[in-house]
Amino acid sequence: MNYQIMLRVICGLSVLIFCSCNKFLEEKPDISLTVPESLEDVRALLDNDDVLNMVAPPLLEMGTDDYYLDDIVLTNLNDTYQGIYLWRENYPAFELSGDWQFSYRAIMIANIAMETVKRLKEENSAEGKVLKGEALFLRAFNNYNLAQIYTPLGNETMDKRLGIPLRYSSDYTEPIYRTTLGETYGAIWDDLYACVQLLPEVSTQSNRPSKVAAYALMARISLAMDDYEEAEKYANQALAIYSSLLNLNEIDVTKNFPFPFLHNEIIYLAFSNKNSTIVNDRISIDSAFYKQYNDFDLRKQAYFYKKDNGEIGFKGNYAGAQFSTFFGGLTTAELYLISAECAARRGDLQVASKQLNTLLESKWSRGNFVPFLFFDNKSALAKILDERRKELLFRGVRWSDIKRYNRDPNFRLTLVRKNDQGEVIASLPALDKRFYWLIPEDVIRLSNIEQNER
Repeated sequence: MNYQIMLRVICGLSVLIFCSCNKFLEEKPDISLTVPESLEDVRALLDNDDVLNMVAPPLLEMGTDDYYLDDIVLTNLNDTYQGIYLWRENYPAFELSGDWQFSYRAIMIANIAMETVKRLKEENSAEGKVLKGEALFLRAFNNYNLAQIYTPLGNETMDKRLGIPLRYSSDYTEPIYRTTLGETYGAIWDDLYACVQLLPEVSTQSNRPSKVAAYALMARISLAMDDYEEAEKYANQALAIYSSLLNLNEIDVTKNFPFPFLHNEIIYLAFSNKNSTIVNDRISIDSAFYKQYNDFDLRKQAYFYKKDNGEIGFKGNYAGAQFSTFFGGLTTAELYLISAECAARRGDLQVASKQLNTLLESKWSRGNFVPFLFFDNKSALAKILDERRKELLFRGVRWSDIKRYNRDPNFRLTLVRKNDQGEVIASLPALDKRFYWLIPEDVIRLSNIEQNER
């Protein structure tokens, strides 16, 4: 394997992505040094987890109600992070956390991988099919994450609101423009429909996509689009292949980092890059939310710890101690919750309780969990949504969940930020345009694409 080729490709992409072609006409890269030469090279590109798995955007968590910052921490943040935390209409939109750059770098690498497989005439070989399937998944995964933070939730193919730029080629000189929301989601689905035909059912490494991961992502997206029938179908298809859960009775939940490295519940690994706001020792958890966990619920010890100042901190790095940032991948736990929610929404309370109880039994101390019985849709759904938030804390889904709840008058939320005295210092009403973040200013300046409205 030509390791230098891989490094040149990745380093070059960090500079070139989403800069206007005019800026680089005078310093074109030496293409002969940056083109993978074999399927082995493609495999090396797609296995670089520091680049392709460290893509969960911090902005998926920075605006949620799952944490708060005390006055000292907030005061010490720069204007960009303060603006994001306080949901300001306008703030210096500098890309300090790499949400845009890292996602499009992964998309660029996925495109290079597919182009190489095609150029080598390996599209019909067993290895070539798998590599193409992984690349299609990566493009869909990153496009979806970008859509969650920079656009409204779309649920119609004819939605003409602004989506994200879509890149189908590694040619960085191609014009950049924002597609419609319908086109954005159409492209995501096209990639997922294609990749699920090419990927193996399961992967030997959780940093690689699989058919289970594709079904899990399809379930997540369908749920966000309020397509509960499809969400349940894909969740159950994934669980039919792989359904293992991490039993918290079998780990030491009192450890500082209790979750084992890449444990059995992880279907696909994705984690965020480091961010100065969403780090464990800075954020605090609302005590009222903390108290929602029963004392026999082992997640209460696995997720949280008491800080020296008496506040509740978060320690539940889901992918293990080796990762200091939040998890943004796909898990069987999420699939059980999707299946349970969708069953409750269609009135099948027996299936809804079965799926939820299967999950929770693995999270409570042995002998102390009493299975839930549901007698009406409303209470069943409310319980499942509560457990969804409690289970999937800091796993990259809360922002999208709030956005979809806000489409339903029965579940709408107004988010608030408070200071140390308990005074409200910021609020974010349901359906506000601030639910999609400002595109980085340098991207706007170099590409001339439209900024999000305020």
